[in-house]
Amino acid sequence: MLTRRLLVFVPLLLLAVLAQSALWVPTYGSQTKGNPHRLATFIEAKIADAKVLNPILVSDAVSGEVVGRRLFEGLLDGDEHLNLKPRLAESFELTEEAYLAARPEQKLPNGSAATASALKSALEAALAADQLPELKAALVSMRLVAASERTFNEGVMRTGPKAKPEPYEIKGRARLPERVEFELSRVVPNLFDKLEPALGADYFKDYPFKANFTLDHGEDMAELAPRLPSLLPIGEHNPVLTFHVRKGVRFHDGQPLTGRDVKFTYDSVVDPKNASPRASSFDPIRSVTLLDDYTVKVVYGRLYSPALSDWTLEIIPEHALNTRALAREMDKRRLSPEARAAFSLRNTDFNHDPIGTGPFRFVEWKRDEYIHLTRNADYWGPKPEYQDLFLRAIPDYVTQELELQAGAIDLYEPLPHQAARYRKDERYQVISGAEGYYTYIGYNLRRPLFQDLRVRRALSMAINVDDIIKYVLYGEGKRTSGPYYSYTPYYDPETPLVPYDPKAAADLLREAGWAKNANGFLEKNGKVFEFTLITNNGNPQRKAIMTIAQEAWSKLGIRCTSQAFEWTVFLEDFVEPHQFDAMVLGWVGGDINPDKFEIWHSSQTNPYQPNSVGYQSPAADRLIEHIRQEYDRAAQIRLARALHRQIADDQPYTFLYEPTRPYALDKRIFVVNRGPDGKESYAPVKPTPGGEVAYYFDKWRKLPSAEIAAEH
Repeated sequence: MLTRRLLVFVPLLLLAVLAQSALWVPTYGSQTKGNPHRLATFIEAKIADAKVLNPILVSDAVSGEVVGRRLFEGLLDGDEHLNLKPRLAESFELTEEAYLAARPEQKLPNGSAATASALKSALEAALAADQLPELKAALVSMRLVAASERTFNEGVMRTGPKAKPEPYEIKGRARLPERVEFELSRVVPNLFDKLEPALGADYFKDYPFKANFTLDHGEDMAELAPRLPSLLPIGEHNPVLTFHVRKGVRFHDGQPLTGRDVKFTYDSVVDPKNASPRASSFDPIRSVTLLDDYTVKVVYGRLYSPALSDWTLEIIPEHALNTRALAREMDKRRLSPEARAAFSLRNTDFNHDPIGTGPFRFVEWKRDEYIHLTRNADYWGPKPEYQDLFLRAIPDYVTQELELQAGAIDLYEPLPHQAARYRKDERYQVISGAEGYYTYIGYNLRRPLFQDLRVRRALSMAINVDDIIKYVLYGEGKRTSGPYYSYTPYYDPETPLVPYDPKAAADLLREAGWAKNANGFLEKNGKVFEFTLITNNGNPQRKAIMTIAQEAWSKLGIRCTSQAFEWTVFLEDFVEPHQFDAMVLGWVGGDINPDKFEIWHSSQTNPYQPNSVGYQSPAADRLIEHIRQEYDRAAQIRLARALHRQIADDQPYTFLYEPTRPYALDKRIFVVNRGPDGKESYAPVKPTPGGEVAYYFDKWRKLPSAEIAAEH
């Protein structure tokens, strides 16, 4: 009897509490009464707190969202169409300094020994005869360069004491022979292929590389030998980026931004002591020099077309973090000699009290509570509409949702099933943006089971991806066919999606030699078709995909077991050492960069390298290498689409979907536009063509009522 009464009484009590909460929870309207500043304050919730607010040290998404475009800015930035545009750089030029090594032991077509002066004369004669049109179109000047020496440190991976690959540096010196230097008005990637009329067909063959190298440890030569042509190329490309830093920009403490800050940012990123996660992006750089206070020259040691997108890196202030500033901070802390020796940018107060050039400046950070930013009144560009910005750490979706409904936050990223409900609520607007992310099932191609393309394609055809999007994502996603995001120009729209066709999948498996045994399982040469599919804990969507795939494959006669692991175990024990059969995972980021070298090139298939599925394709390698050396955007797009088709055809992954990220906002938030006369008009918040919802955040404003927008 008591149990029955409790079953009736407890729900009634809960309803009473919820009804009462509707009376005491402060609504947005009640908050703004007597507090008009709430209209000028934007409060956003994050599922976790930031880790560090120094952009060269950021490695987590929350920290990146705080520092990027808000507190700090890069020389370049992506526009709403994902094209690069100047930001802290007022303008920039991309040129080239190329070098051709003399080979006195070689004969030129005119019969003379290929000394530097003979090379220059032969090239001048060919130019005069219009035999070198590519060189002629870009040539600014040509001169001789004396022989010299270059030191180098080449990083390799070696197996360490724990049988894991560890970094090792091969050090030495390379002798550079006399050379001809070309100053070019643009990068000419195929320059040396076009010089045959002056040099002959065999000029670049059989060069005695080893004779020009002296290593600190001679036994390293066998390991270094394959890299000698890139360390001392006969024809050397040195692309040059020249940035003209925007004048009149000030850091939040009033100090002017100059080229010194750009060079200091680069030096800080590549300093091993700082352990910047961005360091590898700047490995191809040979030098960064100041031509004057506002002009920075960046010289690359090889062709590397992704270079421009790397300079979206946010610039940090030299005056606040240089050697003198660090010494003052160490003195203030009274650090021991041992602590001073280890002190780096990772230890500075700047990491939680930053100074940038962005449209907002830092006010306060209460750990695990909020970060408070305020409008930068001295900002060089258009000022944000909001006066204050709070980023609250609320590690629970239920609490975040309650805070939104109470008016205590202005933006909530609902889960897919919640987004469907908010779309029906007239108090909110729901905008779905691109996530910059795709989910896939990856097959370990080192396993004999997955080396047959027919098998991989059959596995893909057995899964109903449309149903996953409908029932797991509640429609918040779209199918994808390959490795580029669909909202970028690199995605090939002509590549067909893999159809859901279990019958055709079964036919492919039969064609590949698999037949059902007496127990109903597929078998070939006495071996049952079985493997393990894994993913990480804490992601219900990936677990659902694992269950759906397992069931779909079982209908074909495949014995698939599934396991989920804690994230660290999943990465360290399975993904990084490449010890898995198949996995459900996702790729995120890189939307403005067509370079897919680390993920898909066959050289990146060793343990702890990113090509975890072991994909190797000579055709894909050629495309990837060409993309890295192609500076013409239209040509880059053509090559990237060809790479997209190639990888889609090879099916190393079952490419599933790109999730969309829904944002729930109060309906009174609008984009403010001003005409030439200063008159305001209001437009609804919409994602950019590139799918970014918050791209125009600085133009957002919450109005007292939606009717005001309608009147304008």
